[in-house]
Formats: sequence, C-alpha cells, structure tokens
Amino acid sequence: MAAADVHRLNLRPGFECQNICFYLNHPIQFICAAGIIVARDEQERRSILVLDDSSGACLEVVCSKNTQEVHSNTNTITSSNTNNNNMDNTTPSQPTHLTSATKKPLNITPLLPGVRAKLKGTISYFRGMFQLCLERYEMLHNMTAEVHFWDERTRFRLQVLCVPWVVTQEEVEKLRGEAEGLTAASAARIGGVGGCDVDLNADGHVVARRRKEERERERERDRERRRVEREERDCLRIEKRYEREEVVREILAKRCREKSVLVGRKQKKGKWLKRLDV
Repeated sequence: MAAADVHRLNLRPGFECQNICFYLNHPIQFICAAGIIVARDEQERRSILVLDDSSGACLEVVCSKNTQEVHSNTNTITSSNTNNNNMDNTTPSQPTHLTSATKKPLNITPLLPGVRAKLKGTISYFRGMFQLCLERYEMLHNMTAEVHFWDERTRFRLQVLCVPWVVTQEEVEKLRGEAEGLTAASAARIGGVGGCDVDLNADGHVVARRRKEERERERERDRERRRVEREERDCLRIEKRYEREEVVREILAKRCREKSVLVGRKQKKGKWLKRLDV
C-alpha cells in the first residue's frame, strides 16, 4: 500500500485490540510499502524510521529493540569492568531488534537514511497516526525495482481494494455448517465415554480433515479463476490501448499525407511561376 492509502485506513469498534484496520470494507492487518528512508531515530526501546514512497505522505516504521539483550550485555560489561579495569573490550554491543509478530531477531543495520527498501509488517495506531511495525524487509538496489513495486501496488489497489468485499449467502451457509460441525465434534470429544468417545473423536477428526482439504482445493480453484480473470482483463486493456494508439497513428499519418500533398502543390506552383517569369 501507499503511505497516503495507509493514512486513509479506518478503525472500527470491536477490532481495536486486534490491530485490524479497514480500507472500505476490506480488513487490513499486514501492509507492505516501498520507498526511500529519509530519517532514522534511535530510542531506548525502539528504532523509528521515516519512509517516503512519493505518494504525498510519509510513513513511520517502528522496530522494537530486545531490551533483555541490552540489559544482559550491560551486566556482563559491568562485571568485566569490575574484574578487569584495564581491559579495552568493555564497549556494549548494538541492541538486537525484534520482529513485530513473531518476535524473532531482526538486523536493521542496512536501513539507513538514503537507502531504498521494501518493508512489510503489521499496523499500529499511535497519537492519531498509523505506523508500520516492521516484520521483514528487502533492499531495493535500483529505481526499476521500486517502479515494479508501484505497478504491483496499483494493480492490487484497483483489482482488490477498490472492489467491495462481498460474502455470498452460499459461503455464509458453508462457513456456518463448518462451524457447527466442528462444535459438534468438540462436544462429542468432551462428552464421550469409553469406546464411543474414541469413535466420535476419530470420526470428527476425519470429517474436519476432509473439510479442510476441501477448503484448500476451493481456495486453489478460486486463486486460479482470479488469475485467469486478471490475465483476461489485462489482455483486454492492452488491446484497447493498442486500438486507441492505432487510431491516433492513423490520424497522424493522414495529416502527414495531407501536408505532403500541400507541399507538393506549392512546389509545382513555384516551378510554374518561374517558367512564366522566364
């Protein structure tokens, strides 16, 4: 998403603790942005980056520091200073950063002002502004990679975000049936006795697994269908653009022919006047 689109997200009651925002009626939990890092601020518990993606707005990127790592390094250094006052290796190491969702170590040393990068993470809301909590990143080494990301971002915005998210009645009934089936299997697993308990657990597990496989196959078919539809739309758009360009080329060619005829007539008229003068 563009930084300007991130700041247009809406908050809805009931989703505050889940860090879920909405673009129209699409729930958004993870975002991806690319641009140039224009500032970096180091604080005690976090590092704050400012990303400019040329969309008319900037986006703050937050990456938390591993404070336990910092404290352990400080304690180790203090004890080393106490035992060896003349040692030179008592400088603290740089703090380790953590990802937003998985809390895994993340090295953001390359993310300095002036570099171009693609950043991915979750959304947070702080003092009336949306922020990106960094999960992972990828360095963009040239402008071509950033332009390619712009094209992907525009396609996603037009083909997904700008289209209202609609759940059909069939899908609602299907999800309701799956929820009821899982609830019945759980109740049978809890309330069963002896051999009946084993049978019910086994049957419920098999049914749930089959339904999960069916859902996966359905999702795969939906993805394939959307991919085919997207390619067809792109093909039609290219054909229409070619037809429009062909019309423009035909008009320009016609004008060139007309001007060529006029120039030829003027040249013939000039030669005729020269003959009369002679």
